[in-house]
Amino acid sequence: MKKLMMIAVAMMAAMNASAQIEEGEWYVTPKAGFSVADLTGKLYDPSKAEGTYDATLRPLFGFTAGVDFMYACNDNLGVSFGLNYARQGAKTEDDLFRVSMDYINVPLTLNYYPFAKVGLALKAGIQVGFLMHKKKKSNGIEYNSEFERTGRTVIYTRTGRPFVYNRYVEAEWSRNFNKVDCSIPLAISYELFNFQLEARYNLGLVKVMKDDDEASKNRVWQFTLGYKFDLGE
Repeated sequence: MKKLMMIAVAMMAAMNASAQIEEGEWYVTPKAGFSVADLTGKLYDPSKAEGTYDATLRPLFGFTAGVDFMYACNDNLGVSFGLNYARQGAKTEDDLFRVSMDYINVPLTLNYYPFAKVGLALKAGIQVGFLMHKKKKSNGIEYNSEFERTGRTVIYTRTGRPFVYNRYVEAEWSRNFNKVDCSIPLAISYELFNFQLEARYNLGLVKVMKDDDEASKNRVWQFTLGYKFDLGE
C-alpha cells in the first residue's frame, strides 16, 4: 500500500509539472479535431420567392485543425493568438438545402489558469474569420463553383495558332456571402503530460449572408486534441 501511495504521489507530481506554465515562456500547441457548426435563424436562398428556406436546421459536422501560440504573463495568465481552419455552416433536416463554408480563423484569447501548476484553463477573447470557400446545396442540387462562365476569348499567337480561354465572373449567390466573420471564442481546456484537450464555442457576431433578413450567424463548437511545446523565453 505504501508503494502504491508513493507511485500515486509521483504521478500527481509529474502531472502538475507537465501542466504548468511559467512566466515569460512561449508555448506553441498544434491541434486537430472536429467541429459541430450551426446557424441562427433560417438559411437564406435568393432563388426562393420569400428569400428563405423555411425548414428545421441541423448541425453540420466537419474537420478543424490549427495552431496556437501563447505567452505566459505569469503562472496563472497567458495571452495566445492562433490560426486554424474550420468547416462551418448548417443544413436542413431533409438535407435538401445545405451551406458549407471553409474559414481560416485568427483567434486572440486570454488564458486563465485558476490553479497554479494545474492544466485546467479558461479562455475568452475575439476572433476574426476569413471565408475561403463555400458550397451550397439547394433542392438537392449541389453548387460547387463560385464562378460562372460568361464567354470565351480567342487570342492568336505569333505562329497563328489560336489560344482559347474561358471568361469567368463571380457567381451571384457567391457574392451574397460576407467574406469576413467576427466571433467571440469561449473555451475550456485541460492539459495532461503536455496533451491538451479543449472544447471551444465560437459565438458569431456577423451575419453570414449580406441580404439575410433573419441575420443568420455562425454558432460553432470545436473539440480538439493538441500537444504543447515549450519554446522558452
